[in-house]
Formats: sequence, C-alpha cells, structure tokens
Amino acid sequence: MKRIVLFASISHLALIASGGAQAADLRLKAPPIVAAPVYSWTGCYAGAHLGGGWNRQQVTASNFSYGVPSGPVSATNALDTSSGIFGGQAGCNYQFAGNWVVGIQGDIAGADFNGVVADPFDRFNLQNPPGTLGAKTDWIASLTARLGITAWNNRALFYVKGGAAWDRNRWDLSRSSYCAFYTGCLNTAPEDTRTGWTAGAGVEWVISPTWSNWTAFAEYNFYDFGSNGFSLPVGLVFLDPRNAISTGRQEIQTVKVGINYKITSP
Repeated sequence: MKRIVLFASISHLALIASGGAQAADLRLKAPPIVAAPVYSWTGCYAGAHLGGGWNRQQVTASNFSYGVPSGPVSATNALDTSSGIFGGQAGCNYQFAGNWVVGIQGDIAGADFNGVVADPFDRFNLQNPPGTLGAKTDWIASLTARLGITAWNNRALFYVKGGAAWDRNRWDLSRSSYCAFYTGCLNTAPEDTRTGWTAGAGVEWVISPTWSNWTAFAEYNFYDFGSNGFSLPVGLVFLDPRNAISTGRQEIQTVKVGINYKITSP
C-alpha cells in the first residue's frame, strides 16, 4: 500500500513539473512575425511643390515700310529668364499588373520669369536710341498622364509623364524703339495665354511606413509652347498692318520637389 501511495505521489509531481516546463516553453516562444502590408499607389491625392525654372522666348520685329527697297526685313532676339516656381497638384493613380502604375495629374505653378531684351528693330534702324522689350511669365499649368513602375516593396515610384500645357505672358513695349519710330504702338502692354505640350520624369516615394498617406517627389519638366505667339501691329501713323512685333518659340524647363497627401485608398 505504501508503495502505491509513493508511486502516485511521484507521478503527480512529474505531471506538475511537465506542465510547468510546457508553460515556460510557451512563455519563451517569440511572437509570430507579421508581414508589413504591401503599399498600393491606387487612389487620389493632392499636394504642393516648389522649385525653379528657365524660360527662353523669341521676339521678332518685321518691317515692310521703311528702308526696304528690296523687300521686307525682320530681326529676332531671344529673351532668357529664370525664376522660382511654387504651386499645387492633384491627381489619381491606378496600380495594375503588379508593379505598374498609370495616372492623371493636373498642376499649376506661379512664376516670375521677368526680363528685358534689346528691341530687334535696332538692327536695321541704327539712328534711333536703343530700345528694349520686357516680358513676364506669370504662371504655368499642365494636364498630364503618368506611367510608372514601383520598386522597394512598392514604396518608390519611377515615372514619366506627358500632356498639354498652358502659360500666361505679359509684355511691356513702352520702351520699344520700333514703336517710338512709328510714333507709338496700338498696345504697349499686350498679354497672351499660350497652349503647348509638356513631358517630364520623376521619382516619388512613401515618406515613412507610419505616414503611408504622405509621399514626396522630385521631378523635371520640359514645356514647348510652339512658334506662334501674338503679333502686334506697330505704328499710329503711316500704318502698315504687316509692320509688327511678334513672339515666336517659347520653351520652359523646370525642376521641382514636393509632397502629396493620399486622400483616397482602395
């Protein structure tokens, strides 16, 4: 009988020890690793940007009624200016086929491309005092499609973009020697809004896994507004409508950085 009681006691102690060891093993096991959610670029966003740019504009003086016995003459000068830019953008993306992203974006930036260029008329009318033409580009806007591919667990996006572009130019002809020669111009402060195209490339990335709705980007853009701007008749007397100051090719390049906030997600 004593042997039975002793055996039962030993068995009970063994079970207690075994249960304690199992509990200790459970306490020492590391928690399971949970994989970070895969980021998706699908959704709509809005943001702001700043940067700088370079603007090149051509301006031509065409003269048909003075000193041209053999035909009309014209001369062209180029105005080069630079400016800071600042503005905002909004758009939507859709991620498909794994790492590919397609989207559409609209943006607008204020600018101050402001400068003067020698009046081209001075080249064939040397007896007048030299004159200048002034120009300022106030803003640039675009509507573009984007195509990109993701990297680094979908948290970076390399993309190209292209589409339509617009800008606003204001001219100052109050110091034009061409206008002065013909006793004035019909308008010494013409303005024009030009339409063209743009293409660019950039990279955008998620700022932090804990701030997954915030992204930052760096981008380059080229804008081409073609060769046809405005044509302003020159002269209040002896008016020949073909005598004109006209604007030609305009090209702008910009580099900018910015941030976006993702408003909607899948």
